[in-house]
Amino acid sequence: MKTNIYFVAFLLLVSLSFISCASTEGSLQRVTAKEIGNTRTSDVIVYDIDRGATTVSWKAKSPSGCYECDADDMVRNVHCVKVECDSLAQ
Repeated sequence: MKTNIYFVAFLLLVSLSFISCASTEGSLQRVTAKEIGNTRTSDVIVYDIDRGATTVSWKAKSPSGCYECDADDMVRNVHCVKVECDSLAQ
């Protein structure tokens, strides 16, 4: 019986991980647009996403330029810095 409970808990954890990864790009677009200001979410391209244990970092391109961003693991404290665009942003 204990084995079944652990197995169900494991499956639930794996499922939630896949769901959160699938929604990551959309939420990063949204918070990046908000942080940059005067930018629509649909105008932001997010790439090079690196999720750590307690942080997430990514690069973004918008009509106003390219940015390197980071936040805590819950994407609450977002910080973006404008940088020169690299070849991946084109």
